[in-house]
Amino acid sequence: MDVNAQLTDQQRVELAGLEYQPLGVGDHVRLSNGKRVGRVKRAFYKQDGLRGTIIVNHHQDHKEITVLFRGSSGLRHGNPTTWSNEWLATNLPIGRSIVEHRVGEIPSQLRSAASLLNRLMQQDLTAHYYIYGHSLGAINAQYALANCDYPACLSEAWLYEGPNVYWLLNDQQKAQAAVLRNKINNYIDSLDIVTLGYTDLHHAIGRVRYVQSILLDPISQHMWGGYQFDQNGRLYTKPVAEYREKIDRELIEHVSQASSSWHQWRQEQVKKRQELNRWLPYR
Repeated sequence: MDVNAQLTDQQRVELAGLEYQPLGVGDHVRLSNGKRVGRVKRAFYKQDGLRGTIIVNHHQDHKEITVLFRGSSGLRHGNPTTWSNEWLATNLPIGRSIVEHRVGEIPSQLRSAASLLNRLMQQDLTAHYYIYGHSLGAINAQYALANCDYPACLSEAWLYEGPNVYWLLNDQQKAQAAVLRNKINNYIDSLDIVTLGYTDLHHAIGRVRYVQSILLDPISQHMWGGYQFDQNGRLYTKPVAEYREKIDRELIEHVSQASSSWHQWRQEQVKKRQELNRWLPYR
């Protein structure tokens, strides 16, 4: 049996969290209980900021391939490149599209994720594929799955704390997401401000699971901090949060303001850089 199929909810969260770790090619990937997931086959990085890790576990008759789509580096720990690729070019535009339920231009990082997953599956159609993503990683994974050309290859996906990308899809992509719905587990902490757009569970990618969480500071909340597990590692969940629609309406204004502020900051930085470049040659 595949290792991924044997994991508890708590172990899957631990595995998803490894997307933020600097895993190197050839590294053995093990969980805290010693369970071996496989070896790192490849760490991918694209110029548009897409990052993640591919882990392979060899079985007698097939390969078990785990794909970890990496989330955002964060405003505190990022650099100018990550701020541009992850926030200005990806997170904020997506946030505005989601809360306003309109299809805008699809960021390059999402398209890269879809292309990567399809190429990976095409290389081995007999492998069992397991997809994980958190935050921006969940965004990329959702879009990649909605564009999956080989749905039979997907065994299951576990996504955490990402906004609802369904509102960015065209009709063909929505139909593909529906085909894979029962294979995608989409976990949402209602207290996490990042989880936008889940006002209607009939318009979402995968089966949405609402986490019965505890209230923490925003960063800890987003990083699985509010998740609670029983003694067997099962995650506590709850029925659909009735206040989601109210929260999303209130967030529309905040997201729009944040996006405007970031664009203004970016324009100021570009202007300063241009002035500096004009000044430097005369030193």
